[in-house]
Amino acid sequence: VYLKVIALDLSLNHLIMIYGDRYNLYHKESTSLLKDRAGIMFANLDNMIKEFNIDLNSIDYLFSTIGPGNFNGIRISLSLIKGLAISNNTKIAGLSSLKLLSRSYINKDNKNICAIIKASPGFYYLEVFNKFYNSISAPKLININDKVTFPISSEEMVLVGTDADLVSKDIKFKGDTFNISSPKPDSLYFLVKDSIDKNNYLDASPQYLREVNASKPSSWKRRPVVK
Repeated sequence: VYLKVIALDLSLNHLIMIYGDRYNLYHKESTSLLKDRAGIMFANLDNMIKEFNIDLNSIDYLFSTIGPGNFNGIRISLSLIKGLAISNNTKIAGLSSLKLLSRSYINKDNKNICAIIKASPGFYYLEVFNKFYNSISAPKLININDKVTFPISSEEMVLVGTDADLVSKDIKFKGDTFNISSPKPDSLYFLVKDSIDKNNYLDASPQYLREVNASKPSSWKRRPVVK
């Protein structure tokens, strides 16, 4: 079974998009994102559909990253695949942004990978993967000013992601580093293939890692609901 797919990622600094099937990658692209994430995504998707004469009814799966990462980008790409799925009766699935980022590192030395994505000043999303890109720790939100613990020694890992060099000093990471601002299109394709081959499909819903503390209703007039 070939299973034609379209996959999108807007979780970081580029629109990453691929069109292919289980055995072939027909199209891949990486486009820098400015403010209009939705506009760029719709325009590029429309261009790809016209260039390859894609019949959306022929697409078996629509994929989108679910986070963590840029909330607006994730919401836009998920909304798009859900809308297309309703119109064309297509299956949808999610992909981990951290796992996608880890796969963008060419692991020639078979190292464990610690993937990071910037959340806000001083805070990063973090997840550790083995040399086969399988998760060995739950994704979490870290404060670089606090002590960060790892499931294995950092000397056995490579730190991959945004600001990897800078973050490694703050968290006292002793392994190698690899700076990358966005995933690679080929990595998106291989992550999709892996999901299909293993029949492992994530729910197409945003992944939230932040804790939100809500105040009681009686105190709403005196302070914000969320603090």
